[in-house]
Amino acid sequence: MMEKDLNEEIRLVEIALLKEKVAKPSASTRELSRILKTKYGISLSHTRISEILREMKERGVYRESIIPNENMFTFFLLEISFNNEHFKDEWRSALEYIVNDPHTLLFFITDGVYRWKTIMVFRTFEEMSRWAHNLLKEHGKLVGELNISVLYRVLKFHLDDRVFDGFIEELRKSE
Repeated sequence: MMEKDLNEEIRLVEIALLKEKVAKPSASTRELSRILKTKYGISLSHTRISEILREMKERGVYRESIIPNENMFTFFLLEISFNNEHFKDEWRSALEYIVNDPHTLLFFITDGVYRWKTIMVFRTFEEMSRWAHNLLKEHGKLVGELNISVLYRVLKFHLDDRVFDGFIEELRKSE
């Protein structure tokens, strides 16, 4: 996860590279070199771009993931509330169970009522049902309530490169 103070270390060239990699994930470093020169007036060799991308990845600025087409799976939103009597003794093993499960795509906590929420992917409803049964069998003392919603139609499953535009403008103004 990106640390808050990581934002202070990020330079314009890094955000421009992120934006262009999001827009065109398979772009070569030579192509990225041309794009940076044309769009941002940044002159870097393809070798230097490769080094910067590697350094950014090592610092945790971005991750590389392969995510299959969303039509291959059924997505589920799980909301887990707790039996607080057993939270202290049971939460860590349940958290690890969910985080380490291969079906977990995204695991998060929202404000308001403290609940764990996760987006999970399964091929069938039966797989999901077995998984939920096993969760309750293994960690039922912790679970107060388990709500499962089917995300029956994923309409967008893509980060738009325009999300970086405001960041780039801020960095240009601060130079």
